[in-house]
Amino acid sequence: MRPLFYSVSVGGHEVGVHTYGLLIAAGLAVGIALGAREARRRGLDVGRVLDFAFWATVAGLVGSRVAYGLVNLRAFARACVGDPDEPRGLLRALSDCTRLVQVWEGGLVFYGGIVGAALVAVVFARRERWSFWVLGDVFAPGVAVGHALGRLGCFAAGCCFGKPSGPWGVAFPAGSVAFDELGSVGALSPGASFTPPLHPTQLYEAGGELAIFALLMALRPRLRARPGALVLLYGALYAVLRFVVELFRGDFARRYVVELSTPRLAALLGVPATEPELLSVGQVVSVVLFAACVVASVALIRRGGRTPAP
Repeated sequence: MRPLFYSVSVGGHEVGVHTYGLLIAAGLAVGIALGAREARRRGLDVGRVLDFAFWATVAGLVGSRVAYGLVNLRAFARACVGDPDEPRGLLRALSDCTRLVQVWEGGLVFYGGIVGAALVAVVFARRERWSFWVLGDVFAPGVAVGHALGRLGCFAAGCCFGKPSGPWGVAFPAGSVAFDELGSVGALSPGASFTPPLHPTQLYEAGGELAIFALLMALRPRLRARPGALVLLYGALYAVLRFVVELFRGDFARRYVVELSTPRLAALLGVPATEPELLSVGQVVSVVLFAACVVASVALIRRGGRTPAP
């Protein structure tokens, strides 16, 4: 794990470049580059597509962070208020009260980002008289590979970590999000330098996204004549992937709609029977997304699978 990629001294202060933020930026760059190349192939105005990509990125980051803030609103509020028995200076209080915007520390909800980017896509599609579905198909593979790189950033930071596992798990060191969160609830032994082995859920999801990316790229030439097919396939596949990965997640940012657990399922997954496997907010959203993609796909098929070209 390497939460801090490198640091430089500026005016006597150490300024660090976080691996999480660096990989998020790399994922965005790769995704936009792939989208621009596909837009050129489809005859779209690449300049306008890049404008869309910029505003979709901004809306996606804002949406993902807002969603994270809503899920963890109490934690952000407690950090801002602080401990009355622990005095702190003005700069420390300002830092604690602005944690919501400190995205380099980790904490982005992918589904919130998708909502933000989709809203921008709707606006651009109407204004430019593009097909919304074509625009989605252009960027679907790029979103998959970009998200995979982002999950590697999560792995470097130790966020979005998994439940305790067997010897195949990953032990996160002091300074990682996983270590700090588990230490805050007394789940670590006194003097521990690493967490217990945890399911590397970040790698599970990154690997799944790369597999989806490869499938989308292989199918894209065949599906170009069916606008919407590629992005809906991505949405359905990601929903399944996310639902499965959520079974292994153990980070405190997750919330449950209903807490369900069975010893048999826990034993099959290799997770503690004392922790719920179902139904997290992420799993519920995954079910809704999968159903929506199926319904939209059926509607497109009934219309002949074709929409007007942009």
